[in-house]
Amino acid sequence: MSEYLQVRSNGQITLPAQTRRKAKVKEGDLLEAVVEQDGSIRLVPKVAVDRALAEKYQLDDIEWAVKQKSKKE
Repeated sequence: MSEYLQVRSNGQITLPAQTRRKAKVKEGDLLEAVVEQDGSIRLVPKVAVDRALAEKYQLDDIEWAVKQKSKKE
């Protein structure tokens, strides 16, 4: 079932409650707006991650990959 949204003067839209429930979107959730080639807009839920923590995990992943590679050699 389609629902129509109206863009307000400051560019805001409101997602109807039924749409939010179906998409499991709650107040404060982060959404990425992706504009497709045909001009359609797709909203994609995202999770905010602390940058320092993400960098730590990336370094851990690199260290793990290097260890795996050295095991094979």
